[in-house]
Amino acid sequence: MIESSFVSRKPTFDMLRYYELSPSIIEDHTLIVNCTPVGMWPDVDKCPDFPYAFLTDKHLLYDVIANPAETLFMKKGILRGATVKGGGDMLRLQAQAAWEIWNKPD
Repeated sequence: MIESSFVSRKPTFDMLRYYELSPSIIEDHTLIVNCTPVGMWPDVDKCPDFPYAFLTDKHLLYDVIANPAETLFMKKGILRGATVKGGGDMLRLQAQAAWEIWNKPD
């Protein structure tokens, strides 16, 4: 099981705010997933208000955004040595699964 924490601009319950992310929290969470629309076309010059300076080559950043293929979130991760993955594959896999569901023979 992967331990997880949720971060939000408007947190509820046990979520964190971006400004609460310390170096130790980032060090303990090496998989970082952006599930927001921040940075999606046409706002490609935006990214989550995340402390990118704490990232290392041990981190994997996944952005569910498919357009652009490389978001500012991902670019900032690359600059810190992190491995990054965009949402293009997820979009294609969802389309394939939907096609199979809607076109399977009765």
